[in-house]
Amino acid sequence: MNFQNAKHQTQQSAQKDHSHVFDFALPSYPPSKPKRMMITFLHDKLKGLLLLLLAIVGVSFIFFGNWTPQGGRDPASQTLGKVGGRSINLNEFVAAQRQALLEVTLQSGRIPSVDQNEFLNFQTWIRLLQIQAADQAKIDAQPNQLIAAIKKNPLFQKDRAYDPEIFQRFNANFLAPQGFSGERFNQAVLDSVRTDTLLRALASTAFVPPEEAEKKLQQLFGSVHAQVVRWDPSKTTPPEPKSEDLESFYKANAAEFAIPPRRTVELVEFFAAGSSEEQRAKAGEAAFAFTSQFFNLPEGKARPSFPAQAAGAKLKIQTHGPFTPSESPFPGETDPKLTAAAFALTPDEPVSDYLPSKNGFLVLHLREELPGRNRPLSEVSSEIRTRWQEQARYQMTAQSAQLFTQKANAAMAQGQKWEELVKAAGLASSILPVFTPADEKPLTFPDADRIRSAVTLIEAGRVSSPLRTQKDFLAVYLGQRDPAPSATSASTLPKIAAQLLNQRRGQIIRDWLSGQATLPENQLPPEVLSQLRGSL
Repeated sequence: MNFQNAKHQTQQSAQKDHSHVFDFALPSYPPSKPKRMMITFLHDKLKGLLLLLLAIVGVSFIFFGNWTPQGGRDPASQTLGKVGGRSINLNEFVAAQRQALLEVTLQSGRIPSVDQNEFLNFQTWIRLLQIQAADQAKIDAQPNQLIAAIKKNPLFQKDRAYDPEIFQRFNANFLAPQGFSGERFNQAVLDSVRTDTLLRALASTAFVPPEEAEKKLQQLFGSVHAQVVRWDPSKTTPPEPKSEDLESFYKANAAEFAIPPRRTVELVEFFAAGSSEEQRAKAGEAAFAFTSQFFNLPEGKARPSFPAQAAGAKLKIQTHGPFTPSESPFPGETDPKLTAAAFALTPDEPVSDYLPSKNGFLVLHLREELPGRNRPLSEVSSEIRTRWQEQARYQMTAQSAQLFTQKANAAMAQGQKWEELVKAAGLASSILPVFTPADEKPLTFPDADRIRSAVTLIEAGRVSSPLRTQKDFLAVYLGQRDPAPSATSASTLPKIAAQLLNQRRGQIIRDWLSGQATLPENQLPPEVLSQLRGSL
């Protein structure tokens, strides 16, 4: 790739603030389109790049090799959504996803893990929305902005200063193996600078009135005088369920009364002789050699006997089970992936791949499978009745608590006293020790954390909504809030104001994203819209 002409054009400005040469590339856009200045590869590095070498291959296959045809159509022709009125097909989305992977890595210093494909898909659509909006707003980036973005990235710094050697390792260990060209890298940095400019402009409209910060300060650091009332569900008598009540409850919760599937497996373990990577690798090689003989068998050849092969290799067989999918049946092992691997075994494929364990690697063999089954209503009628009444008891208690707090707040607003309302309702109110919600000092009364949070959300002379605890419901009455100490106000108020401002900025951006995603010209997949709504 020849960037000499571009280099000559920008050499003077680049030399002003850099001790080594940065090259620039000018993309060959038609004259009718704006030209974007891009930085070419900075032949430099990555700091530690911790997880890169381990994750590169897996990330490539997971994110860029998991697309399958649907409905007999060429997957590349499928339209996945629209952004700015333009349809996004599979090939375009995969290309955008690769750019999103690079951008996430640059921003966070971490490669999304194998089980974060949903996260990467979400980030890709959000990124497409942001880039489209930046294009529409005619936001561009200058060469000095791109250079500054790279130099300021902590991923490429040593002792808080840009280090070219680190970037070169990043190039060699991540960019080159992933097939990211200089132009792709430049585009990712360019888009990041442009979208950051857009988001900063949106967030700049955020404003927090001084009285809001002062109010939050008092809620957190003013000492409170509070009382608690409780409702015990065990003292509520539920009605007798009708047959149709039990049947309806059973249909809605049939899976909870089912007998789960169970498995019994045999396993052999390959122990690593020590904790070094070399010793673990040797154990992995032995485990791979053992498990390979059960796979890719020639046609007509029977699968070898697992016990016989284990005996031949002088491996001790352990048997575990029967166990359910929710259990951890292997002593000393807590990784749920081992249980999941056991339930992935079938009579046709009874041997697992070699699986990482605490001490090395395991190979599992299916010895017996017991399928799960749904129990009929007649078999679980007594359990259904107990569960129905328990649920009814909690619902009735919650309704009583909710009714009391609503009436109490209305009555206190009219001048009635808290103590009189509690007595009239036949409740008992417990006076709590005076405490400061934001004080890190442990509180000794029951449900302290729930109460600590509740008093920050109500005004003096009000009672909170009912809160469910492990065994009952409670509501907190705030009788008085003392002013925060002046020394605390002086030191903490600026921090609270800054925190509220950051929250307001984040909310503005989230609201904007939600609005963009629902515009007619933007059609995002339902799961992305659902995730976006869930983040608000």
